[in-house]
Amino acid sequence: MPNETLIRLEDAIPDYHIRTGYYLKAGWELFKQNAVGFIGFSVVAFIVILALNKFPGLGQALTYVVGPPLWAGLLIVAMKLLRQQPTEVNDFTKGFAYLLPLLLYSVVSSIFISVGLLLLILPGLYLIAGYAFTTWLIIDRRLDFWPAMELSRKTVHRRFFEVLGFLLVLCLINLGGLLLLGLGLLVTFPYTLCVLTVAYQDIFGIRSNSF
Repeated sequence: MPNETLIRLEDAIPDYHIRTGYYLKAGWELFKQNAVGFIGFSVVAFIVILALNKFPGLGQALTYVVGPPLWAGLLIVAMKLLRQQPTEVNDFTKGFAYLLPLLLYSVVSSIFISVGLLLLILPGLYLIAGYAFTTWLIIDRRLDFWPAMELSRKTVHRRFFEVLGFLLVLCLINLGGLLLLGLGLLVTFPYTLCVLTVAYQDIFGIRSNSF
């Protein structure tokens, strides 16, 4: 079964080019469709995560559990908007339907990336970029965490430097938000997730009609 899965993943790797300018523009238009919702839920998510991190040990561990599903809710809303589907407030909480694969992805990728960063940094950067689309693949394709990680990595590998440059632009945008007393992140973070959702649609295509 694992070998058959890998064969299917090889067949699923798309050919593409990164269109950063288009993604930034289309991502902004997507963000504006539900700016209040994106910002409002980002406030809630940041408060929850900051509150948990005030408790050493258990609280920080719980951040690994609730963090990925919280941010996944933003992606679900963004994908529904791209599919021209109506959205509801509770869509922002639907990331918890993918709790287990998102948790496993978060833990496993964190370990791999940490080890990679210790190994002269470059392997870690490769994995950070390589796993960029994993969450979308888990939600949209209903893939388990490992096939999603591998499909994302192998797809990014095809245009690694293009993807890396694109992600660096998004990092700079969020750095600008952080410099605005951190409050700018309430706009830049959900906006960059919208940009990544547009990129995911362009590269992989959104297949699911329900999330």
